[in-house]
Amino acid sequence: MLAALCCSIVARSDPPPTSAPAATESLQPPSEVAAETAPAALERRVDAFVRALTRNPGLSDENSLVRWNSPICLLVAGLTAKDVKLVSARLSQISSSSGAPLARSSCQPNFIVVATSEPERVLDAWYARDSRLFGDATSAQIRQFLENSRSRPVRVWYNIDQGRKSGTRNGHFIPSNTRAESSAFVGNAAFDFLSVFAIIDTHRTEHTTLDQLADYVAMAGLTRVDLDARLASAPSILQLFAASSANQPSGLSNWDAAFLKALYESNQTSRTQRLDIAERMTQNVSRAASPF
Repeated sequence: MLAALCCSIVARSDPPPTSAPAATESLQPPSEVAAETAPAALERRVDAFVRALTRNPGLSDENSLVRWNSPICLLVAGLTAKDVKLVSARLSQISSSSGAPLARSSCQPNFIVVATSEPERVLDAWYARDSRLFGDATSAQIRQFLENSRSRPVRVWYNIDQGRKSGTRNGHFIPSNTRAESSAFVGNAAFDFLSVFAIIDTHRTEHTTLDQLADYVAMAGLTRVDLDARLASAPSILQLFAASSANQPSGLSNWDAAFLKALYESNQTSRTQRLDIAERMTQNVSRAASPF
C-alpha cells in the first residue's frame, strides 16, 4: 500500500533535474591526511565523530544503536526509470558492503525514497491515506517532525522496533546474548528498524548529483543519525548540506564507509558498542580508503 501510494503521488510531481555523474572518492584535504598520521589524534577525532553522529536526545548512550536486522526492501520513486535504477543500485551496494541485510526476492518495501518538488503535499496525502506512516509516534511528535523538517533538502523518518530484548516475548524468555544476561557490559535491548522513508526535495537539491543524494540517504537510512550533528572537519557525506562546509563531499567518505561497516559488525547488546565501533573505525580509516 505504501509503495502504490507514494508512487501515485510522486507521479504528479515535477521531474527532478538529471544529475551529472559524480566521483565516489571522498574529499579529504591534505591537512586532514597529515593529521591522521598521528594515531592518538585520529582516535580522538573518530571517537568524537561517532558520538556526535549517534547522539540520541532524550535517550541514554547505553541504548543500542539502531540498525537493520530484518532484510531491507528498497523502493525509489519520483525519478526517471534510469535514475531509479541508478539510485537503487547505489543504495543496495552500500547496504550490502556495510553488512546490512537485503531482501532477495519480491518483498514489501520498508526503505522508501521519494523525490518530489512538493514534499509537503506528498507527506500530507501519504499520511492521510496511511495513518501508520509514522508508526506509533504521537501527534505531537509527528507535528514536530513536519514543522522542523520543512527546510531540510532531505527529510528522514525512522520507525523503530524497540521490542527485541532479553526478557519475555509472548510469555517466553528470549535472551539477546546467549553467553550472558544484562550486566555492566552487556545490555538487554537491540533496536531494529521497522521502516524508514526519505523525502528528497528536488527544489532544494538541484545543485547536487544523484550519486551524492544516494550516498547521503544511505548514510542517513542505515542507522539513526543526528542530521544536525556538528562533525567539525570530519569528512562525511552528511556534510553535504552544511552551510559551513568548505569542500562539498562528492560521495560517501572512507570515514562513512568505516562507520557503517563497524556498526554492522558490532554487538548491539554491548554497552560499549560506540567505543567498539570507534576502535574498528579507527583501524579501518588508518589503513584503507572507502571500499565503495
